[in-house]
Amino acid sequence: MGHISLGRLMFRMFTQFHNFMEVEYLPVISPSEYKKESAVHFAERTGHAIATALNVVQTSHSYGDLMLLTRAAQSKQENPSSYLVEMATMESSFHLSTLEAVDFLDTFLSMNPDPSGCVKIHDFLRVLRLKPCHLSEKIFGFIDVDKSGKVTFKQFLVGSAHVMKQPLFRRACELAFAECDTDGDSYISEQELGDSIGPAISDLNKDEWQLQIREVFNLFDTDKDGRISKDDFCTCLRRNPLLIALFSPSLHHKASPKPPGIWIQDQILS
Repeated sequence: MGHISLGRLMFRMFTQFHNFMEVEYLPVISPSEYKKESAVHFAERTGHAIATALNVVQTSHSYGDLMLLTRAAQSKQENPSSYLVEMATMESSFHLSTLEAVDFLDTFLSMNPDPSGCVKIHDFLRVLRLKPCHLSEKIFGFIDVDKSGKVTFKQFLVGSAHVMKQPLFRRACELAFAECDTDGDSYISEQELGDSIGPAISDLNKDEWQLQIREVFNLFDTDKDGRISKDDFCTCLRRNPLLIALFSPSLHHKASPKPPGIWIQDQILS
């Protein structure tokens, strides 16, 4: 039934001789009289009663999931339903908006997921402009929680949202920019970027190292003016929050024993 379009379903219904419908009246559910009940808790109790009557599992899918499903279908994914993430839970756990989730889905779809909706490490690294190295494998491993060598959209979304919605993430981005901007001109050159993230990718050979710096610089230079402004820098990290791990060496050089954002990278690189 899930593969029948709404138009076809309506046509079939209206061209049948008989259509049967059963209506079941459930007990009235009222807000608790003993304590002030939030609208969310009241909705949860109501949803539980409906799910129990239907003998189905209660989930946290919302209109946001429909938007994700629609975007996946528009991109010709074989199984669009594999991109449902129970957005109500994502919103309550990470304060992640539906539009932010759709943006992350666009990034994930550019990684060329297979028919089951999973992405392998080489496509993950290709989109994030990362070369295979110890750091990039650590970043992938952070979201590959079951160590299967591939990740689902939900794993990618949860990992990205977990980093981006940390209280100190914005401060970590600002601090990383300040550490890269060694000459204080409010812009980061390719040389400054290389000096900053170079220690994190030191296991690459010279040619790969230079190519990696150029790839990351082009990713962060969103307006393509040959330099990275603070707005470019922070915008790129909001779109690709996992890349904050690239700047862990420069942030570790700060005098404070635990500068803002260090523990974010520690989670990724642990």
